[in-house]
Amino acid sequence: MRGFSHANRMYDFNRVLYPMKRKTWSLEEPHVENRGTDEWERLSWDEATQLVADTLTYNTENYGVRSNCVLVSAGNSFAAYGGLIAGLGFANAFGFQGLDVCLDYGDLVGIGEVTGSGWDFNQRNMAGDYRFAKTLLIWDTNPPNSQPHSWHFCMEAKDAGANLVVIDPTYTIAAQQATKWVPIKPGTDPALGMAMLNAIIANEWYDLDFMREKTCAPLLVREDNGHFLRATDFGEEGPAQLPEYPFFGTLLLQGVKAGKVPTLEESAHYVVWDADKDAWGLINDVANPALEGSFEVNGVKVTTAWSLFKEHMAECTPEWAEGITEVSADTIVELARMYSQDTPSTIYAGYHLYDNCEEMGMTWACLAALTGNIGKRGASIGHLGKSKPTINMAGLAFPAGLKGLHDELPWLHLPEVLETGKLKGEDFPVRLLYNIGANPVGSYAAQRKTIEEILPKIPCIVTNDMEFSETCEYSDIVLPCAHYFEYDWIQASSHTPFLYMANKVADPIGEAKEDVEIFRAIAERMDNEAAKAFYAKSNEEMMRMVVDTEKGEPVGITFDNLKEKGVLADRDENWIHWEEQRWPTLSGRLEFYVENPGARIDIGKPIDKDFYHMPTYHTPFEAYDESEQHEKYPLYHYCERTRWHLHTQYNHAPVLRELDPEPYLRMNPVDAEARGIAEGDYVEAYNDRGHCVCKAKFDMGVRPGMVSSPKGWHRGAYVAGSYQELTCDHLNLLHMNTSFDDTLVEVRKYEGEVR
Repeated sequence: MRGFSHANRMYDFNRVLYPMKRKTWSLEEPHVENRGTDEWERLSWDEATQLVADTLTYNTENYGVRSNCVLVSAGNSFAAYGGLIAGLGFANAFGFQGLDVCLDYGDLVGIGEVTGSGWDFNQRNMAGDYRFAKTLLIWDTNPPNSQPHSWHFCMEAKDAGANLVVIDPTYTIAAQQATKWVPIKPGTDPALGMAMLNAIIANEWYDLDFMREKTCAPLLVREDNGHFLRATDFGEEGPAQLPEYPFFGTLLLQGVKAGKVPTLEESAHYVVWDADKDAWGLINDVANPALEGSFEVNGVKVTTAWSLFKEHMAECTPEWAEGITEVSADTIVELARMYSQDTPSTIYAGYHLYDNCEEMGMTWACLAALTGNIGKRGASIGHLGKSKPTINMAGLAFPAGLKGLHDELPWLHLPEVLETGKLKGEDFPVRLLYNIGANPVGSYAAQRKTIEEILPKIPCIVTNDMEFSETCEYSDIVLPCAHYFEYDWIQASSHTPFLYMANKVADPIGEAKEDVEIFRAIAERMDNEAAKAFYAKSNEEMMRMVVDTEKGEPVGITFDNLKEKGVLADRDENWIHWEEQRWPTLSGRLEFYVENPGARIDIGKPIDKDFYHMPTYHTPFEAYDESEQHEKYPLYHYCERTRWHLHTQYNHAPVLRELDPEPYLRMNPVDAEARGIAEGDYVEAYNDRGHCVCKAKFDMGVRPGMVSSPKGWHRGAYVAGSYQELTCDHLNLLHMNTSFDDTLVEVRKYEGEVR
């Protein structure tokens, strides 16, 4: 239905038709207090792009280039050539400060710690591979709503006799269609996964050969510094200085780059204990390395990674987890047996939006590492399928020869930076926020804080958008970008094996321009010859730069072929990620012991490294029974993904509003009755951060003690407030992910006026 609604979106009453400036805003006197209530005045494109260019230039000359912050997201087109990639390229071309969105990365960090892939979204096999699994764990997600294009493969697996298990507090559509539903207490999923690891170890359900050959199990961990022992440690320079995980984009030891799988020769210096000779040796020279035991090598005390892992997980028994998760110990053991024995097995992961999300991802990856359920037909973990690297999106996102995008500033850390004027101890003024395909007011947590505390501290806010979003309302300059039916672009999705040319089918509405044209016009008005040269390229030249690569040409992936045929298969529909059974860790192995954990982004704040070597359970930040907030706000609130929205897009499409006319708060009748609430009553959900007012909708499938809001509704759809006023914006120093569902609220019947 969302696809059918695009005509509605193109001709939406809420389309931004021409460039606009807030009437009382100027570079000299921004009058930020008038945002949200000010009148707008129309500008020509020449006036608007000159104004943006002048502001960027003024800030660069007076406050430094990094005072211009760029926030890029997928609001217009998540494509190989489109707003998202082009927006990154614009920031990169000038060296502006990038802002990290802090969205959906948390469990990716945990998976990436084990696989070495940073916080890459693309971890699993292609979606079509689900049908080959004998056990499918649908964990933290409801694909019939969020990814219906993938769900039918899961149903094919079920029809073929697979175990289709849904782990979710709520009785979702997926749970209705599963062979087994595991109703877990919200936010406690990592404890369940750790207890499964415990059961696999206790029952020896692990794949010993896989662990010996493909994981860090035989590697020796130094007692003195917690690092793996390397032969190079005994050189004149002593133990090497290791990069911190996740090392996304950093140089690694031996010249190996992030994302590159080291060769056997590049990882040959790891030391293991030769079980046959009872002596140490190099990993490539030892046929039978010991998996368990403590030893001494040249005076250095060491223990195998597998021994440390077994000891660490020993206390995470199914009985321990039952007290946390409210899932019975017998069920936990049966899940562990199914996953490890009824193989191949796949974990179809959703985004665990709680503060303990990193350990969730790490636990998923450890389950795969111990059982060998990764890199095989029907066996993978993660959220999206990795596309083969035949195209060069980096060429557009990071123009060659131009100054690179600065280390990104996490959105969740921005309030402190604005308050103190410092980043990592150095002066850091933020003078401009440029939103490209991003709607931070509507999409980010603690909405009232964004409106009242964050945005007023920034003198200039520029937004490219197709629709007049909540962020547009609080901007100073708004530039209309075209709908992706209004220009030529290229799509390469992780959900399908296809690369396709999306040809323009209609002229832009009003004076809208595609994002690249907007960036080109701004670049022409700025004093940066390298950036001007890059944007002197035509749109077709840029698209050719993306498609025409050394890897693509031999398999027929060229721009000319794409232009002629419209669609090309850039990978096999049954493509298997990690099929070569080597990973981009330093060792080339799955590392369920992380030797040097580090923050996803360095903001100059230390983390407890000892806590993050292996999966270690900690409660959510706010949403747990013993929380200080729980007595005051006893209901767990989560944001559900529905068929009718994609983040904050599709809000005004009439065809969708016929089916889904207004926001609501879903709650169990038991909780409603205790509060004197009838179905259809207007209710107020509230906590210390804010409130929202909408109708109550009863659903027996919602776990008692929980309530849910559909994700994506705009502020104006509520009688008062917004569901995003409720959500938690806690900054976790390791994963720096927004924990939207780590939220407690109370609900009462609304007695106020309903407009």
